[in-house]
Amino acid sequence: MLNTGIAVKILGSILILVASAGLAFQIRRDLSNHLALLYELRRLFVAISYEQAFSMQPLEQLLLQENLTEDERLALILKSVSERLVQRQSKAGELIWQEEFETNRKSLGLSVEELEMIKGAGAALFGKSLEENRRQLNLVLERLDFWIGQTRKERKEKQKVYQTLSVVCGFMLIILLL
Repeated sequence: MLNTGIAVKILGSILILVASAGLAFQIRRDLSNHLALLYELRRLFVAISYEQAFSMQPLEQLLLQENLTEDERLALILKSVSERLVQRQSKAGELIWQEEFETNRKSLGLSVEELEMIKGAGAALFGKSLEENRRQLNLVLERLDFWIGQTRKERKEKQKVYQTLSVVCGFMLIILLL
């Protein structure tokens, strides 16, 4: 029969390996979710722009439409922006947009560069003329497309590095504990 100390070490080693593999999986999922958020933001900006141009509804009402985004976090932000637009309190719509996304930056997991793009989209949505808004939104979308491409490349590299690093660290911890 196995010694109890050896059995505990083996069980501990297995748990460390499972935890390191779980960490690698979690990081991979987080990177994929972030990329999906960027795609959803792009889709959201285009949807708002089209709805704004074709329905001619005030932005306060337009942002409450359920079909604009599938992401619950973004839907809550849009609802909050809409409510604040109704109240206005002498603030420009663009500033309200920027404040809401800045407040929710960490919960969305946005980098500073991504937040700046979103702020640019706010400027494009709340501009004075539709033509100027379209031009500015096209610039934001081009920048966002470039950023999405960069994020896709980095995601693959980061996944490899983080997976390898977490498993190697797990093995090193096992060696240290044995």
